[in-house]
Amino acid sequence: MTVGLRCLLVTVESDSHMWNLTYIQKVLEEQGGLVRNLGCCTPVDQVVYQVQRWRPDLVVVSTINGHGHHGVRVLLEGLRAAGSAVPLVVGGRLSTAVADYARIRADLLARGCASVFVGEGAVDRLRALIRRAAAEGIASWRPDGAGSPAEHSELGEKRDLACTS
Repeated sequence: MTVGLRCLLVTVESDSHMWNLTYIQKVLEEQGGLVRNLGCCTPVDQVVYQVQRWRPDLVVVSTINGHGHHGVRVLLEGLRAAGSAVPLVVGGRLSTAVADYARIRADLLARGCASVFVGEGAVDRLRALIRRAAAEGIASWRPDGAGSPAEHSELGEKRDLACTS
């Protein structure tokens, strides 16, 4: 399969889970992505270093600990402070309260995330992004609008970027 996109896969510093990263790595590779997985508890300075050194087309953040919103904000600040303009997408459990997902999604998009994937169908939307970005470039991707209620389903939903079927 032809490599379509260089993806740097990370999580937030407070997230010590690895299984979600392994799953998302396989999803990205199935779509033709070349993946560098930095593992759990990824320090912001390591992400910045790898972005500068490896020059990925996309940074993919998967988090399942419920503190992803804060961690992604810190990561975005670190990348911007280093002068990085690499697109970043995030998915998984961004909060411990699903009711906050619409607000969190809007906040992260406003802060510069290329897309925020939560709820049912998140993995399918990630696949669509990777396919489109490989074919037309990441700049061609536009996140869905404010999001439907289905995108903000219960934390136990098995189709977000953090979870497998």
